[in-house]
Amino acid sequence: MDAEKRGAPGGEGREGRLFTPGFRAIVAAQTFSLLGMEILQFVLPLHLLNVTGSGTLYGGVLAAGFVPYVALSPVGGVLADRTRKRGVMVACDAALALAMALYLAVTLASPAQAVPVTVLVLMAAFAAQALYHPCVQSAVPLVVAPERITQATAVANQVSMVTGIAGPVVGGLVFGFFGLGPIVAVSVAAFALSAALVALLVRVPYEPPARTAGALATAAADIREALAFLRTRPVLWQTIAAAMLVNLFGSSFINVGTPYVVTESLGLPNQLMGVAQGALAVGGLAGGLVVALAPARFGIGSVPRLLAASVAGIALMALALALGAGARLAFAAVVAGNMWVMACCMALSIAATSYLQRETPVTLTGKVMALTMTAANLATPAGQIAYGVALDHVPAWSVAALAGAAMLVVAAALARARRGSAD
Repeated sequence: MDAEKRGAPGGEGREGRLFTPGFRAIVAAQTFSLLGMEILQFVLPLHLLNVTGSGTLYGGVLAAGFVPYVALSPVGGVLADRTRKRGVMVACDAALALAMALYLAVTLASPAQAVPVTVLVLMAAFAAQALYHPCVQSAVPLVVAPERITQATAVANQVSMVTGIAGPVVGGLVFGFFGLGPIVAVSVAAFALSAALVALLVRVPYEPPARTAGALATAAADIREALAFLRTRPVLWQTIAAAMLVNLFGSSFINVGTPYVVTESLGLPNQLMGVAQGALAVGGLAGGLVVALAPARFGIGSVPRLLAASVAGIALMALALALGAGARLAFAAVVAGNMWVMACCMALSIAATSYLQRETPVTLTGKVMALTMTAANLATPAGQIAYGVALDHVPAWSVAALAGAAMLVVAAALARARRGSAD
């Protein structure tokens, strides 16, 4: 499909508008789906951390959730390119609404089953994400004009950040004051509303691709084709490898370290943990806004610089904890550090994602995006488990310092690889 046909039907893409009807519908549905997901992924592990006080268990539970995400992302890519994206999105939202309703029923009836049920629901949530996200990412180039892809990607990420603020902040407040039941009910409602919006409003151009073999053989051939495409793009391989290491050293620390430091090391309430988590989204919102306003300044070449800049946020957290600052001052450092890290990482993510969407043929977009997510997140479970164990045995400031140093090494290696490719 040529560039002119990448837009939505009826000439929406050729008019060059950003908020075409197709894109508006996707954004509206994604808002509620991501809100439900943010609440789910924030409240359930935090509930276990409150009950057990174990960083090892907390990291292990998060890691267990990432296993199906990594395993199913390639499947999600194949589905995104070979089936109706709308059907996949509706099924994922409906399944998560049901899973959260069952979670509430089981945990209320048998609190002793909280740990295994939480693991199962998180695994279901990450599995749904693995199928849902490639559909959204591969739909964007089909409903906006090619020159609007970077801005559309930024807007989609802005939606993620807004829900990333609302989910943890509202979730932390409601969970802290009223307990588990009401906030789980909000999550169920959000998923159900998203499913209804997708079914009623989302329309993505779809042409059934040819299939000359069985389902498994076709899927394997599709993935081989996507891998062959990626092999021709050294810049993409370098970026994906860097993303894997950043998730191993940086993202895993933020995901596990922030809740542990706030609720266990500093002894602060869940409401403030919601604020700290929301700070990540505020930073992401700021980073995405900067890219949306000046997309030309954030090409693929900006990735190493943005990665190096993000280390300052982790360094601030490590310094505040190492100096033994009071709980409130240390919390302020955590919030400021999280905001800065996420602003840099969001700009980095948009730069890499929009480059990939522009360079990938339409028939491969879903699979290539899914393979990228799989590779980038392959090391995340190992990082989460390692940080969970480390936080139970060594001071949090030293763990933060190690995470920052490792990310700086990755940024330097990526910059050196870029220079080598340019030469």
